Amino acid sequence: MPLPSEIVLLPFPFTDLSATKRRPVLVLSNSNEQRDFLAAQITSQIQYRPAVSLIAEDFELGRLPKESIVRLDKIFTLSEALIARRVGKLTASGFERIFRAICQQLGCLQR
Repeated sequence: MPLPSEIVLLPFPFTDLSATKRRPVLVLSNSNEQRDFLAAQITSQIQYRPAVSLIAEDFELGRLPKESIVRLDKIFTLSEALIARRVGKLTASGFERIFRAICQQLGCLQR
């Protein structure tokens, strides 16, 4: 079961569903009874906005091979069954920084 603040690798569909590519995502929630969890897309395409940069100090365990961002506009419900492997875990402060940015983007926190 993935835990919030973990980074996992899974086959991620292209938006047109034509194919998938293994990509990292940040786990945002615990899994529900159906073993689904919320996650945010991570990409090395750092030009996308809105986004939050991942920095070395954000990682408690592991790392990503390239400079990366968490996309604030790409939130998904995914099945635990898709997880290929775990690649890292963020510190509590790093996760909180990103989670708060997502909440601001969604309008669940006052700016």
